[in-house]
Amino acid sequence: MTRREALALLAQLDLPAEDVAVHGSGAMLLRGLLDEVRDLDLVARGAAWERVCALHAVERGDADPVVRPLPGVEVWGGWFGEDVDALIAQAEPIDGWRCVDLRAVLAFKERLDRPKDRVHAALLRAHLDDRDGPDVDTPASAC
Repeated sequence: MTRREALALLAQLDLPAEDVAVHGSGAMLLRGLLDEVRDLDLVARGAAWERVCALHAVERGDADPVVRPLPGVEVWGGWFGEDVDALIAQAEPIDGWRCVDLRAVLAFKERLDRPKDRVHAALLRAHLDDRDGPDVDTPASAC
């Protein structure tokens, strides 16, 4: 899915933007760091989580409840033990949608350590070094 397709799917969801944030590769896509992603992972709380649960079946995900309201979209009611409120509160607005802070995305990618995550982590480190300077810490243990 391209950035344009992702933004169209987000608009279709019609979720309150203050209670949802794009995480993982989707956050990289919306910032222009990736050209395409397989799917969008969203973290949700409050009204956004309640709305998506009222309209779609809640399933058991790897670590948290998940709803799949549209093909290629997963809305998570938790995020692998992380504080969803903090992830959303610290998220950066991009084209009207909150995107989880890149340091949190990096920490998550490093923790998963799958082959695609290693590639994404290298891109994130390079971007953060360019944006913030190489002396800025981007520790994997920050989250």
